Amino acid sequence: MKIRHLTNRALDRPAYDACVSAAPNGIIYGLSWWLDVVSPGWEVLVWEGEAGNYRAVLPIPVRRQFGVRFVQQPLFCQFLAIFSVETLGPIEHGAFLDALQKQVRFVARFCLTELSTEEVEAVKIRQTHLLGLTRPYETIRAGYNADRKLNLKRAEQAGWEIIQSHEIGTLIQFFRENHEHQIAGGTAQWAYPMLERLFAGAERRGYSTLWYASKNGQVEAGAWIVTWKNRAIYLFNAATPLGRQGNGRTFLLDQFFRENAGKELTFDFESPEIRPITEFYQSFGAKSTPFFELSYNHLPGWVNALWRVKQFLTR
Repeated sequence: MKIRHLTNRALDRPAYDACVSAAPNGIIYGLSWWLDVVSPGWEVLVWEGEAGNYRAVLPIPVRRQFGVRFVQQPLFCQFLAIFSVETLGPIEHGAFLDALQKQVRFVARFCLTELSTEEVEAVKIRQTHLLGLTRPYETIRAGYNADRKLNLKRAEQAGWEIIQSHEIGTLIQFFRENHEHQIAGGTAQWAYPMLERLFAGAERRGYSTLWYASKNGQVEAGAWIVTWKNRAIYLFNAATPLGRQGNGRTFLLDQFFRENAGKELTFDFESPEIRPITEFYQSFGAKSTPFFELSYNHLPGWVNALWRVKQFLTR
């Protein structure tokens, strides 16, 4: 099994995207246009077929800082994977991980859907929350816990209306005014233009659903959901104090489940591991699903020491 390392410029993009699209585990995070936005300069490990097609690919979100090349999981990209049109076993997975460690000596954080913990030094298990929508809506709703059912009933009585939109600026404004201060360490301001570029790309390709909850002619909550293949991702949401008090996002989520019930679709809440948020998602009947966070540092000691000094000086 020969795995090639390719830079972004050397990549055969149609072959790469065809592989991600055909892979059973293909996810929108792995498409080339998405990676171009969240991780400019990303690289890839490729297992090529005899006809020049890509049998399996592993995108690598490479960054550079102070002359050090390393991997850092990008924002708006919960995890990646070894995307393959074939079923890969431990040998193939191990070969990709060996190739990764040969190409990149420092992985600060790299999240993957599948990982053999025997092949690497440091692996943490992370969780997202998934809700299957293949069932009838009544069955999905019956899976809500008692508090969610009560809050949904209140939301339905509150008179919310849904506005379908193609403008994300209001949602970003809601987040900045009502949620940004709650983020530990603050929110990087470059994240918002990145979000706008992702939104524009998803809109052009027909993958985007942006709904606002309005009451008495005033928008108070919003949710942006990206759907590709058989997965819908709750990518970004926000609400005003009135939107929170009136359960506006509960109303929006329930309406999305109602419209998509019975489809071959899985809803991914893309959960941050913050207890009140995970409990909110679990209240809809979502099940925790693991993925893996890889990290290692094979840099020489003097490089690590110099890098730490530079980071300290630039704080």
